[in-house]
Amino acid sequence: MGQDSVFIVPSEHLDGLEGFEDAGWVGPQLWEDPDNDKAHWITVIIPQEMENNHSEEDIMQYMPQNVRTQRAIVSASAMHNLGMVCISLPVPVSTASTTAILARAEADVYKWLKFIRAGIVTLDWKVIFGRQSWAIEP
Repeated sequence: MGQDSVFIVPSEHLDGLEGFEDAGWVGPQLWEDPDNDKAHWITVIIPQEMENNHSEEDIMQYMPQNVRTQRAIVSASAMHNLGMVCISLPVPVSTASTTAILARAEADVYKWLKFIRAGIVTLDWKVIFGRQSWAIEP
């Protein structure tokens, strides 16, 4: 374990993340993204302009439609750690079919949205928007 997550979860809230009981990377002592081989990764590319014009809630609401219409990328790596402007969600490897993986990802987006609305979780803007590998220094 040790990848950066797109979510910031204060330690006092780690016990209260209902709905992620089957995800080994969520627990009372820990919140990190799992290693790539421990999860399927569902990635939604986030338009760069959303950084300055949209709230965390807006960004999370952008995701379900992209997952539902299969405009999400299912991969073996968390793409937000590779310099893409995106949110990659881990889904336990026990989820077998692509349809089940996407359904789980969509359900998880709504769970995260609930936690954001409740003020329990925030997005890590530096992880989502701050690592563009294609940025060229003047």
